[in-house]
Amino acid sequence: MKVPAQTIGQKTTVSDRGKKLAWAAVIVAVATGGSRVIGLAREILTAGYFGVHGPMSAYVAASIVPNLIRSLLAEAAISAAFVPVFTELLAKDQRERAYRLASSLLTAAWLVIGGLVAVFMLITPFLLRMFGSHLVDSPTLYGLATNTARILFPTVIVLASAGVIIGILYSYERFVVPALVPIFWNLGIISFLVAFADRIHIYALAWGVFAGTIIELVLLLIPLRGLGFRYRPVLDWRDPYFRKVILLMVPITVTLGILNFNALIDQVFAWRLNDRAAAQIGYAFRLFQLPQGMFAISIGTVLFPSLSRFAAKLEMDRFRETLSVGTRQIFFVTLPFATWFLVMPDAIVRLIYQRGQFDAAATQAVGYALAFFAIGMAFANGNIMLNRGFQSLQKPWLPLYVSFINLGLNAVLDYILMKPLGVGGITFSTSLVSAFNFFGLLYLMRRQVGEVDGRRIVTSVVRMLACAVLLGLASFAAWTALRGFADASLLARLAAVVAATGSGAVVYVVAAKLLKLEELTQAWRLLRRRRLIIEPETRA
Repeated sequence: MKVPAQTIGQKTTVSDRGKKLAWAAVIVAVATGGSRVIGLAREILTAGYFGVHGPMSAYVAASIVPNLIRSLLAEAAISAAFVPVFTELLAKDQRERAYRLASSLLTAAWLVIGGLVAVFMLITPFLLRMFGSHLVDSPTLYGLATNTARILFPTVIVLASAGVIIGILYSYERFVVPALVPIFWNLGIISFLVAFADRIHIYALAWGVFAGTIIELVLLLIPLRGLGFRYRPVLDWRDPYFRKVILLMVPITVTLGILNFNALIDQVFAWRLNDRAAAQIGYAFRLFQLPQGMFAISIGTVLFPSLSRFAAKLEMDRFRETLSVGTRQIFFVTLPFATWFLVMPDAIVRLIYQRGQFDAAATQAVGYALAFFAIGMAFANGNIMLNRGFQSLQKPWLPLYVSFINLGLNAVLDYILMKPLGVGGITFSTSLVSAFNFFGLLYLMRRQVGEVDGRRIVTSVVRMLACAVLLGLASFAAWTALRGFADASLLARLAAVVAATGSGAVVYVVAAKLLKLEELTQAWRLLRRRRLIIEPETRA
């Protein structure tokens, strides 16, 4: 499709906007990376205080349903359905109507989600009985999980409010504060662990999550006031845009919640293994999420408003290019982490977790689960970008078809793989489902927008895999040589892991340079604060 010529001033505006988004991507990535590092500190403290023993598994079981509701009806689901519609109203210069829509959505969230939370708090004991015989067999753990769940449930209401606020900020391309608030959420939890873990044990973790969530909401209100938004107690069910958001949320709740649905299935099977498997998978999943939060979510977040705008204006060439660039960038930055988790999982787990109640046996079990998680890591992260694409097209019901298949597939694979592979079978199932989901979404996207630059994506990923193999060989060789030295002390262990991963990273970058990977050039431009090619320049 031919794009009209623009003036010099307009070209400058496009270039400036590209620089702004590129710099925003840097800030979001750094802030998210900082949050993940502090999150690791939180996990280190948690592992040291509670290990993988019964109370920690009870906490994991107690958090499943609150996390599931949060994913389906709060935070991400609300903002994902809200951003395209809110952006559409802003593009039509209907700011007051957009703000009225936001107020209606906040009111509905408090009423509907608040009611659900109240019901679930009442039936918590019944819900916990569904998640495994090991928990019910211990009255102490059962009571612990029940009380913990009732502390966590109210956070869902707070996060629903945060989801609407984040949607407003994203629509105005204000990414920094939403990226920073998880840092303070983690700091809130750490503070409670340090202050109260010795006295109230696992409850310190639950109350820390509650306090951190309140802090998160308060911080989000600061930039919101600068945009002139004021909440009004309205609930306009007849507003077609309100109905549009609700209709968009229905498929998004399932599509975005697929990891949580599958996590629920995984936890049911984990409890059938033993009373430690749930905690082992939980610790491995935290490491699995590290590159996802640092890179995949950051890239998807920054590109989401652009994808929504291109879709609204029917600029499909730009839409496809942006989607392709985002997907390839996610694979490029994810594959090194996936490779490290495959070739030296025990080294990473031991460095991060092994202390206090977290012993060598726990390290081996968590590393084993992490290695199987790593197989599907790139696909899981790529799914984030593809889902953003469907949300931008305001057609989130299409991934729903794949999601339903995934649920059944995950349960079947858990059952089949759990017996021969133990806890690794459950995480391997998640990896296989992530790969199936990625190719399913890619097929559906091609049917919607035509060619999705698939050949270019495949060619780039194949070359990235070649680079990743070289990275794996270099890191494994370095770790093998330094393994004995790593046993001397924590500092020596840190130096050995950094040397092993660092040598692999150097090999990866050099190989990418030799193979002339475009994604390396784009990443370098981003680091140098130059414009990232996420919006092709308009030409006459």
